[in-house]
Amino acid sequence: MYQFQHINYLYALAVVPLLVILFIGVIYWRTRKLKKLGEEKLVMSQVQGYIPGRNATRFILAAVALSAIIIGWANLRAGDKSEKSERKGVDVIIALDVSKSMLAKDIQPDRLTRAKQLIMRMTDKLHNDRVALIVFAGKSYLQVPLTVDYTSVKMLLSNVSPEMVPTQGTVIADAIDMAMQTFTQNEKKYKSLIVITDGEDHDDKAIDKTREAADAGVVVHTVGIGSPQGSTLYDPETKSVKLDENGSPVISKLNEEELRTIANTGHGTYSLLQNSDEVADKLASSLEGMEQKSLGSVVYTDFTSYFQYFLLAGFILLVIEWLLPGKRKAKKHVMIHLADRPNPLASERTTEKKTVAANTAAAVLLVCIASTAFGQTNGLLKQGNALYDQQKYDEAARAYAKAVAKDPNNASGLFNLGNSLYQQKKFDDSRKLMTESAKLAKDKGGKAAANYNIGNTYMSQQKWEDAVNAYKQTLRNNPQDVDAKYNLSYAEQMLKKQQQQQQQQNKDKKKDQKEQKDQKDQKDKKDDKKDDKKDDQNKKDDKKEENKNDQQKDAKQPQSQPSKLSQQQAEQLLDALQQEEKKLQDKMKKEKGTTVKMQKDW
Repeated sequence: MYQFQHINYLYALAVVPLLVILFIGVIYWRTRKLKKLGEEKLVMSQVQGYIPGRNATRFILAAVALSAIIIGWANLRAGDKSEKSERKGVDVIIALDVSKSMLAKDIQPDRLTRAKQLIMRMTDKLHNDRVALIVFAGKSYLQVPLTVDYTSVKMLLSNVSPEMVPTQGTVIADAIDMAMQTFTQNEKKYKSLIVITDGEDHDDKAIDKTREAADAGVVVHTVGIGSPQGSTLYDPETKSVKLDENGSPVISKLNEEELRTIANTGHGTYSLLQNSDEVADKLASSLEGMEQKSLGSVVYTDFTSYFQYFLLAGFILLVIEWLLPGKRKAKKHVMIHLADRPNPLASERTTEKKTVAANTAAAVLLVCIASTAFGQTNGLLKQGNALYDQQKYDEAARAYAKAVAKDPNNASGLFNLGNSLYQQKKFDDSRKLMTESAKLAKDKGGKAAANYNIGNTYMSQQKWEDAVNAYKQTLRNNPQDVDAKYNLSYAEQMLKKQQQQQQQQNKDKKKDQKEQKDQKDQKDKKDDKKDDKKDDQNKKDDKKEENKNDQQKDAKQPQSQPSKLSQQQAEQLLDALQQEEKKLQDKMKKEKGTTVKMQKDW
């Protein structure tokens, strides 16, 4: 099977058509000049040593030589040897606690940042193992499915924060249950779970879940983050220390006893995170000591390069073009009628000879310039890759940007620049570059990789519908991509859940609006009844007043002094007093009642 090692270098072949156009332009200009002197064929027949087609032959030799040099530079090669190497490893799931208590600063800069650093060190020490990432607090979520793409794990890990999990707390049992669902169910070995947490608010179900995991062949390791003395938490709402229901500062402490119990039950190890490298080495050593399963075979192929043949052919063609004799100057007696001015034909011949030499020099110079430009581009890409591996994403982005500026159509440069911007959480800019990289990629593998990362940017922004479309595009180019299939399934589930939540919110909103309308209608009816009752009572009062006046007129002797308050007024006053008494009793009950406990949100 033949292929080019540096297929991007073939873009330099676009220079050849430009040189052809330039050569045709020179011939057209030369023909116009000759026509001013007379009939072209007659004039050229007077030129000593003139051979028709010699200039075209020289140009063709130079153009073919340049093409051969460029093809040799791209290095055409063929695979001739191959060997199969068995790849073995285990499945490792990392469960990371992202509750707000992980923001405590009893270890610097904070617990969550140190946990991320530990996971970074671990992935650097793994080779063939498949890795997955679960984030948990009050609930658990699968962030990265089992994969050997450690770069993707690191990229998604950088975006992990407490805001990803709406329900706060530390429910380790739910994380273990999520891990059991992620592992392959038909095997009872080759599996390991690493729980990284401060262990606060450990629930009783975690021991039972750990025991179930151990029975299924899962080795459970725990890593404690924090200190037993604990630390206060920062409350972003009050911009001060977080307080509990009694007004005392909240202290978040490391629960080592519970984490040791989980590790012992899961036949694993417990580690207190103080030095990230030491803990990473300890966990990596434990994983290497486990029985490993075959994860498939990898084929390595030796190639035979043929660049030297193309370079040799190009060099020989340039030598032949250079050895072709040029035209000698015509004797002056040939054009005696032009003796009183510089001979234009002689001048033309001299210029023509220089032009051919210049064409040859330009061809060689073009190869040198192109080699330098591509060499500079590759140097910048290598520089960016080194900075990217050191997690200096800002500096890496600048190096990639310089490479892209020199070669805007370099798909690899655009892809790498997009990755570095992704690490800086500039998802929109990263997505634009990945889109351009997908357009410029010549093979389906490059297009699939770019679309896969586009899907990851949408996943990070929880734009599930766009992520689904991106992963589908990935699978169109690479139907065998297992990670893309898993991510597509996960994005579709989240999209469905989002749509269901939206529908439920719309239903709840309509229900609330209906209830408010019903309450308003009932209130209006009560007000109408109250007004009617009040009108009836006023009529009764008026009638009683009239009867009273009639009785006073008919009385022959003074009657007893009537009460100052009418019956209606007395009843209203009594109702008011009863309402005030009820309010006072309710107030006293509240003061004597039990204090409501503050809900935990860290």
